[in-house]
Amino acid sequence: MKTILDRIDKNRLMINSIVNTYFQVDQSLQLFKHLIDNDEFLKRWEDSYSESGVNSLRFSLYMSILAEMRAIMFDQGKKVASVHGTIETLKDYQFVKHLKIWFCDVSESEIISIDGSLSESGIEAIKENDYQRKVKAFDELLSSTLSAYQELTESELCFRVNSARNKMISHKEFQTAIYSERRMYEAQDFGLKYSDAENIVEKSQHIIFNIYSLFTKSYFDPEHSLKHHERVAKEFWSKSIA
Repeated sequence: MKTILDRIDKNRLMINSIVNTYFQVDQSLQLFKHLIDNDEFLKRWEDSYSESGVNSLRFSLYMSILAEMRAIMFDQGKKVASVHGTIETLKDYQFVKHLKIWFCDVSESEIISIDGSLSESGIEAIKENDYQRKVKAFDELLSSTLSAYQELTESELCFRVNSARNKMISHKEFQTAIYSERRMYEAQDFGLKYSDAENIVEKSQHIIFNIYSLFTKSYFDPEHSLKHHERVAKEFWSKSIA
């Protein structure tokens, strides 16, 4: 059992690292998504000398978000903290069998009886109810996580995110545009979409936090943190642009 607990601890450390990176990426996305995929907002710099600077910043932000999300979602390195690694672990039948036992354990359940009236059979009934609830939660989390990750990995979005890194890294230099002007490469030059940055962050949230629950026996509601990121971004722009 110690080996199983060690594997659970290892995956718990991995998912905590993934969650931290995810929140950092979401904060960056909320701060700068207007620059990445908001044509109306980008018109502020249209036909101005600073337009090329905005395009350079836009592309750099886009690259950064996709690179981070690709790393935590799809990187297949054995020593890398990635969702791919935890998903492979969750496909190991023997490991999952022991993980479920650990997840559904009620031996340490604290049952409080104010007047001491609970009988031993009453306590066991409560524990059984708690066990069945945990079994249902585990099965639903596991099934939902595996199917959602498979759906994501088979999507056009995943294909573009995975291909973006190699395409963009090999084309970091400027290119010559019409009338011999120089400009940075942009996402569209490689058949990519700026909207992919926000989409991959959104599509990954459910998968990441399901895995978090499976390896911590707890529920993490990301909504509060994500709302905080939106508030930070809103205040940032209110003070940055008159």
